[in-house]
Amino acid sequence: WLKSCVTMLPFLVAWTLNCRSETCSAGPGSLVDFVHTPEFASVYEDKWLYFPSGLSESFLQPLAGVELRMLEKVSEENSHLVKFFKGGEKFLPADVGNTAKRFLSEGVMVVINSMEAADPATAQFSNELAQALGVKIEVNLYATPPGTVGIDAHHDRMDVIVLQISGRKRWLICDPVGAARDLPIRSSDTPGHPLYNRYSLESLDDNSCQNVTMFGGDVLYLPRGTIHAPVTEDSASVHLTVGLLSAYTWQDVAQALFMTQSVNRNLYDKLVSCLSQRDLNKLVNNSVVVEDDFTLLGAFLQLPFAPECAKALSKLRSCKHCSNATASLMLDVKRKRDAESPPAKFFM
Repeated sequence: WLKSCVTMLPFLVAWTLNCRSETCSAGPGSLVDFVHTPEFASVYEDKWLYFPSGLSESFLQPLAGVELRMLEKVSEENSHLVKFFKGGEKFLPADVGNTAKRFLSEGVMVVINSMEAADPATAQFSNELAQALGVKIEVNLYATPPGTVGIDAHHDRMDVIVLQISGRKRWLICDPVGAARDLPIRSSDTPGHPLYNRYSLESLDDNSCQNVTMFGGDVLYLPRGTIHAPVTEDSASVHLTVGLLSAYTWQDVAQALFMTQSVNRNLYDKLVSCLSQRDLNKLVNNSVVVEDDFTLLGAFLQLPFAPECAKALSKLRSCKHCSNATASLMLDVKRKRDAESPPAKFFM
């Protein structure tokens, strides 16, 4: 027993030093293992979670050196999926195909989008995660040299899971403010816009912010709206940002109920008024959008409606065709949207 405790001591000390937030957990596994933990379930679309040593060696091994493999694939044909930053400024190299790989040794941060369509290991866990959560997955790679300040403090319009592949990176994480508390599904880079998602460090409340330093194998979950700013200090860093998107929110379901005449204007207004904007903005698991007589409507009725909506919910619950008609409309809209915006193509 004593020998076992002594053996575990370095790991317990490392975990303690690395985890200073109430939103911490630990335990190695795959990314799908991570999203199946009770800790993740308790914070999904709610609050951020730091998960030190959350990924196993068997999960990380196929991703080792992924940034170098990807830069070897960069060419003029797919350069629109690659971004280069130096001193905080974005630039485009004259000969991106022949010079991409050497930038990592020249103080340049490289961002590669659509990794789920570019790297076999990333594609595999993306497909597994999409099935587990019922959402669409988009993955970006960030390779940053030492002493690099990443994107300024901002919030995203999608939930993200950050996977630290190698090196380390410090993250400033702050609670959402203003409209960002409602899980925003749109954002703007234009100052003064109501959906502006950038912040000066001076404007942030220190009491709502924490610093987290991520090491290889760590996982960080950030619900959309959570303010964050990454900084690479004395070590290079490679991480993947896994974006979680859905074709629909519960606001879309409510609107589809109205558009299919499953509910009239008065009933629609009543239902929407009985839900918070935050709940309306939450993602719909794709698995419940099926053309049958109850699945979609049954999931909608499970939302935390205010008590005064009991009569309105009773009317909706008695509708026999509403679920099927609403799901059919939503699936048709998704098919048209997908046809207009085919997935990005890289080269495996």
